[in-house]
Formats: sequence, structure tokens, C-alpha cells
Amino acid sequence: MQARRRTRADLVHDHLRHMIVTQDLQPGQPLIEKDLCETFGVSRTPLREAILRLAEHGLITVAPQHGTFVAQISPRDVRLAHFLRENLEVPVIRRLTLQPRRDLDAVRAILLDQKILAARDDRAGFILLDDLFHEALFDACGLAELWGVIHAKKGHLDRVRFLQGSLRGGVTAPLAQHEAIVEAVAAGDADRAASLLRAHVAGSLEFMERQLRERPELFRPGPDGQPDLER
Repeated sequence: MQARRRTRADLVHDHLRHMIVTQDLQPGQPLIEKDLCETFGVSRTPLREAILRLAEHGLITVAPQHGTFVAQISPRDVRLAHFLRENLEVPVIRRLTLQPRRDLDAVRAILLDQKILAARDDRAGFILLDDLFHEALFDACGLAELWGVIHAKKGHLDRVRFLQGSLRGGVTAPLAQHEAIVEAVAAGDADRAASLLRAHVAGSLEFMERQLRERPELFRPGPDGQPDLER
């Protein structure tokens, strides 16, 4: 089936999402329509379409009579995205590992690119390739469409992952984890591959719980107005 042609709204959506995830646009920052139209070189129609899509995923808050703002990070949405990843990605990695023929060439190529970016301390570039690494695992398993389901729901989780990766040494651990996961898959060790992936995915959730205490201003408060800590 032929892929749908990408529209200007699609391109603006992806650029805005990237700017929010990488904190080029900070939580609570107002979004000025005129300025964004000039930045992206588009009319108001594709910009508004992109903003509505981002609002549907909780990355932007549209407040009538007040304005449009970058949403604070939602701890609930981060936890939901983690649940989705753990319950889809772990079975996928098991299935891939148990396949009699496993083509990991694309996965290894992305891993090599990540090593180069890690050596350059290019944390933003490394994190962008992280998505491609996991997508390539799904693709190698013949289940690329499932990654699209996860990607649509993990905007807030990506924001936490960027915070985590932007710390000094923040890409060292995930790089080592990626290498270990690939080695386990190549060796056909399904239990080890699943265990490594589960720990890899859980790292961002554990990081967020610490950040909720240390940097609560970045996060949407709980119903009582206090940081939405894991109960």
C-alpha cells in the first residue's frame, strides 16, 4: 500500500513535537501563532491543525481567551506510555529472538551511528536515533505498525527521556543497554533479551520519579495540586 503523502501540517507537527520534546519550547511557554507561522513558513491553517493534534496528545494546552501553551509533563501519561512499551515491546523482542532467521543489519547500523554520536557527546542526536533503534527491532520482527501505536502515545515519555539523556554521561547507560540487547537477540537468548529490554524501558520511569521531587515545576501537578508522585 502506498504511503500517505505528508502534508505541511504533518511537517509542522513533527517540528513542534521535536521542539517540545527537546525543551527548545519549555513547559508553560506561550505559543504565538504569528511567530510560529513565520518560523515554519506556513499559513495559519496547517499550524492550527498541527497544534490541535499535539493538544490531543497532551503536549500543548489550548486555553480559550487565554492562549496556547506548551503543556507541563504529565506523569500519568509517562506511566501509561511505559506500561504500553513494556507490554508490547517485551513480547516483540521475545518473538524476534526466537525467530529462526533474524536480520539485525539495520539495528546494528543504527547502533553504530549511536556510538559515533555518543563519542561526540551529541546527546540530542543520540536520543533521536533511540527511536529508530527500537523501531528497527519491531521492523525486524515484522511488526513495524505496532511501533507506530507506541510512538503516538509516548510524547511525554520522550520529554523525560530527553531530560535524562541530556545529563552528562546520560547516553552511556542506554548505549550499553542497546548493545547488550542486540547481543542477546543475536544469541537467541529470549529470557535475557526480555529482561534487558524491561530494565532499559524502566530507566526513564525511575528517572521521572526522582525529577518529580527535584524539579516539580516541569510536571503537571496531581489532583491535590502537589507533585504527582507514584503512590
